[in-house]
Amino acid sequence: MKYNAKGQNLIEYALVAALVSAAVVAMSTYVFRATQATQQKIHKEFRKFNK
Repeated sequence: MKYNAKGQNLIEYALVAALVSAAVVAMSTYVFRATQATQQKIHKEFRKFNK
């Protein structure tokens, strides 16, 4: 059987890139939430000192 190794490599690279990008998108939600929580903590601390 004859197969195209270049085509297979291209598909493998595309799959790896798709998996990595999906992981980054999934993680971005959690990073955004963590950033918001940190900003809220900082905001509450500044409120304490300004009263």
